Amino acid sequence: MGTPRDLKVQMAAETRARERAQALAKLETTRADRAEAALAEALAERDAWRARALAARTSDDARITDVRSLAEQPPSD
Repeated sequence: MGTPRDLKVQMAAETRARERAQALAKLETTRADRAEAALAEALAERDAWRARALAARTSDDARITDVRSLAEQPPSD
């Protein structure tokens, strides 16, 4: 068994290693949280674009239907 100083040095090294591991775990958690937030934001933006595209398509389809129905009507004199 080592001297009390050796034990103290070993315990200090273990404490620093534990603190580094905790800091790394916190960093990884923060990164994961940011990645999840970015994903949620990207999905929301995608859904908004999709909704606008569908609304525009529906609007275009309605206009095309109106034009076709006007073209099929007999001329009125």
